[in-house]
Amino acid sequence: MQYFLENHLYIVNYAFLIFFVTIVIFLIMGLLYGRYRVSHSEKLVAGDSLARPIYGLTALVLAFSFSSANDHFDKRMSLIRDQAHVLKQVYKSSYYLSSTDQLIVQNTLKQILVQRITKYEIKSLSDLSKNNDALEDSLNNLNEEINKAIARAPASTKDLADSVLRPQLTHLINAFQEGTINEKRHPPQIIDRFLFSLLSIGAFISGYVMAAKKEEEWFVTSLYLGLMGLALYVIFALEYPHFINSPELLNTDFLQLQKAWQ
Repeated sequence: MQYFLENHLYIVNYAFLIFFVTIVIFLIMGLLYGRYRVSHSEKLVAGDSLARPIYGLTALVLAFSFSSANDHFDKRMSLIRDQAHVLKQVYKSSYYLSSTDQLIVQNTLKQILVQRITKYEIKSLSDLSKNNDALEDSLNNLNEEINKAIARAPASTKDLADSVLRPQLTHLINAFQEGTINEKRHPPQIIDRFLFSLLSIGAFISGYVMAAKKEEEWFVTSLYLGLMGLALYVIFALEYPHFINSPELLNTDFLQLQKAWQ
């Protein structure tokens, strides 16, 4: 299953929909089973006392999933802003170098920017690994170019290049390395499976209780399903932003920087 998902990442776009459809299916199954029990039993116990702990546990896992996804999203966006900012700093500080080295360094920075913008235009995780390797090679080239350029910088700006540009270069490399590591941070798959199981069981029990109590209120049920679908969409959009959200939205800082460098 893991191999299939790694090589068919488009499935992530529909993950929340898979969860939602499963909830609907189990709700209908519970409703039908409840109706069957009502028609074949003189006295049927709804089982609310047993259902409440399951609902409570489901709410807990949902809250945990949302909190974790939100933390990951905030971290990713913070790194994006940091990466864009330090790229801009290094680009400006390249003016401490000779005119020839300025052009070389600035072209490499533009290349890194393009690679970062298109990094998630992939069909499998192996494509992402290739993009990460290409980006890392470009960063290594930039590191070599700047360190060599500082050594032959004009005397009037050499001290500034060494004291300003070199720390900025270190910051840039660290920011991109941290981004590569952070993109692999996701909750253990067992959490998603547990949430999937809880939502399915909870939906089945809800349908069963509705039939047992003869309280089939479809307006409230539709409202519940709509809110549950929205909640799942938000969780997956925060956890996998590059596959569900608009690339332009996530790359706003990079795109603005690219426009300024044209």
